[in-house]
Amino acid sequence: MSREAGRGLTTRRLLLLAGGAALLLAVLVQGAIETRAAGRSEASPLLYLPSGHHLDVAALGFDEVLADLIYLWSIQYYGHYDIADRYHYLDHIYRRVIAELDPHYIDPYLIGALIMNVEARDPEMALRLLDTGIANNPGRWILAFEAGFICYEDLKDYDRAAVYFETALEAPDVHPLVRRLHAAMVDRSGDPRAALRLWIEIHDTTDDAYTRQVAWNHIHDLKVEVDLADLRAALGSWRARHGDPPRRLRRWWPAGSFPGSRPTRRTAPTATTRRAGPSTTPVSRSSGAEGP
Repeated sequence: MSREAGRGLTTRRLLLLAGGAALLLAVLVQGAIETRAAGRSEASPLLYLPSGHHLDVAALGFDEVLADLIYLWSIQYYGHYDIADRYHYLDHIYRRVIAELDPHYIDPYLIGALIMNVEARDPEMALRLLDTGIANNPGRWILAFEAGFICYEDLKDYDRAAVYFETALEAPDVHPLVRRLHAAMVDRSGDPRAALRLWIEIHDTTDDAYTRQVAWNHIHDLKVEVDLADLRAALGSWRARHGDPPRRLRRWWPAGSFPGSRPTRRTAPTATTRRAGPSTTPVSRSSGAEGP
């Protein structure tokens, strides 16, 4: 293609883009005029846009630009608190229009989910939008992290939160905090043994002193919880066989009722834990002195 032909093609595309922007502006202005003339707040005409797959044809190759324009309009529109029914097409605008025009545009997923969860009070709608973003952008950990935090903070659904945080961990360059949140959600979902393994892994692989200390405190409490569960199970097994509890521990261990051949002093799970752990009794997880 000659340089002149290339310039001509570029000029035509710019003219088409300008025409599309002018048309969008005309729709916005006309909607504002009609709303003001009626003396009341009404839904914007942009709410009735077709899905992004259909707008792709009208965008003439400027899908990302059109997604930008609609996204900027949406922030202004959904911040207009005088419009009582402004959330009726919220899912359509973000998930069916903007996300389909530009599937890799991360900000609309995050801001759209924020509006859905905090303003519209619909966390499930926010999760549907974030699920779309995760499917379109598997390498962006922040989307699964936001979904997991909604499940943790708003829905108190720790099983779903653990799944989302685990998904976030599969992405590159994930923030270290996600590992701790994942371990905490596994614990809250009722699997202390799995949580113990995760916290031991965090303790053994982190280079951060604070994270190592937090992990050690969780390991301490989880180890106590797991050991107590094993003791109760072993005691139940003894009673089932002998009819009464053992009078001496030395009768218990040789009988094979408890894992291990003899009692040992509990130590940290790795050789580095004693060096990194506190010199006094670790802070309990239930004390509120630390986060995940």
